[in-house]
Amino acid sequence: MVVMIDKRTKVIGLKELELTNDDLFVRKSITGISEDSKVIVDETHVAILLKDGIALETLRPGIYPIYSKNTLFSKSTKLDTTRLELFFISKTAKVRILWGTPALFDIHDPISGIAAKMGASGEIEIRIKNPRQFYIEVVGSNAKFTVEDLKERLKGVILSRIEPTISSYIEVDEVPLDRIGEEKLSIARYLQQDLKRELSLNYGLEVSNVIVSNVNIADKYKEEAATKLRGEMACPHCGVKLVPGSKFCNNCGMKVR
Repeated sequence: MVVMIDKRTKVIGLKELELTNDDLFVRKSITGISEDSKVIVDETHVAILLKDGIALETLRPGIYPIYSKNTLFSKSTKLDTTRLELFFISKTAKVRILWGTPALFDIHDPISGIAAKMGASGEIEIRIKNPRQFYIEVVGSNAKFTVEDLKERLKGVILSRIEPTISSYIEVDEVPLDRIGEEKLSIARYLQQDLKRELSLNYGLEVSNVIVSNVNIADKYKEEAATKLRGEMACPHCGVKLVPGSKFCNNCGMKVR
């Protein structure tokens, strides 16, 4: 998008470019630059000075006279002095992404040992943590890159982590099939920690919230697990009846699984 700057105020800022805190990012090409022009970056944003899509300088909140000594054009002498390309990134805006497993995936009940299939869905909220890394790693020279493009890209990343993360949580915490539906909050926290590392390291993003709104396990798997447990309710060491799901015998104290 090409924008003419205000000829009277000579200011290039969020107000002049009609940006708000809700805009996660936007690329602007500005013409009409004069010797008195200046770029104003609000506290809520960071701007990246571009040349042919390549990131040159990161402009933190402040006022940047374009033509004065040791500022934008004097540092970047190859810039077109009649046209300025800026990529504004909000430090506060968040994007909500809905996700859902496209198909059921395999899990194992750590209590009964049976194999089962489950699905899950929910949402994730992200914001940009490292503006320069985000631009270089995610946006790059793609002048048409949008928030919707970002959502689609991140959905693939999220879905690639769902199966191994949930499976790991069930195994490590020994969550039985009939209790998984009660563990959505804990699964969300576990998933958030996993995605936090992935998105921060590779994309410059921060995961601010993860919600697991639904987990789906067919009743037949729960019934199969319950039936198997009923047949294993005697301690193999002393023969005393066990409390379902016990790790140790409540009579002799021996480990039963």
